[in-house]
Amino acid sequence: MDEELKLFASFPKELEKFRGKHIALIGRKVVASGDNAIKVLKKARKKFPMKNPKLAFVPKEETLILLL
Repeated sequence: MDEELKLFASFPKELEKFRGKHIALIGRKVVASGDNAIKVLKKARKKFPMKNPKLAFVPKEETLILLL
């Protein structure tokens, strides 16, 4: 499991402020966030052109996500 997935799966307290937002992760750090996933990805790639950021959506509190 890569670092980004471990961070997201553990849902540390610092991710609370991103509820309802898309985030770009590089390692264990949120490098960009916003309401539009494409804009978040572009912002992260501009800041870190040699890295491959992972995108995630931080659900609002008490959101149920079903995996089928």
